[in-house]
Amino acid sequence: MEQINLSAQPRPATGKAAAGRLRRDDLVPAILYGQAIKGAISLTLNNKELEKVLHTAAGGNVLVNLAVQGDKTRTVMFKEVSRHPLKGSLQHVDLVEIQMDHKITVDVPVHLIGKAEGVALGGIVQQEHRTVKIECLPTQIPASIDVDITKLGIGQSLHVSDMKLAEGVEVIDEASTTIVSVVAPTAEVAPKTAEEVEAELAKSFAEKEEEAKEE
Repeated sequence: MEQINLSAQPRPATGKAAAGRLRRDDLVPAILYGQAIKGAISLTLNNKELEKVLHTAAGGNVLVNLAVQGDKTRTVMFKEVSRHPLKGSLQHVDLVEIQMDHKITVDVPVHLIGKAEGVALGGIVQQEHRTVKIECLPTQIPASIDVDITKLGIGQSLHVSDMKLAEGVEVIDEASTTIVSVVAPTAEVAPKTAEEVEAELAKSFAEKEEEAKEE
């Protein structure tokens, strides 16, 4: 897997006020965790550089060579990326240092390929899971896992157990977990016309009048 360089600065001041000042200066507060790190390290990242790293094909699973000023370069991955709910701007990032000879667990996207046979008969493709959890060495993380749906007919599904994985990659999710299905189309109900609605209201009103007379 491709590794990307990213620089960081130590962050002496913490708290909401300090974080707000950083964001106004186009910087992003971050925290670095790791087995070899006592507690955590507070950092500052450049917003533009960070966005560039996150928009690679690997997305959040990209391996980053993090060069911290005054410290050694560490290999890290993103643990959590927080964005503003309305603006979408980066608010905070959690990083974790990894060891290249130790397996890690990550979520990777599932990519459907081919056109299901059932679609020609009116079937609808429903992707139940868009990501799966895998375990492998950091260098073996795939950008995505391809699932060929070409032979799926109406009423048929593919599960985790049907996925073809590269050597050294293991799916953690249950083997019976459904990834994608082709379902029969639901019957469409035609909208009622104004005349039909009026007729139903008149019928309902007449029935209520008859009930009132009987009482």
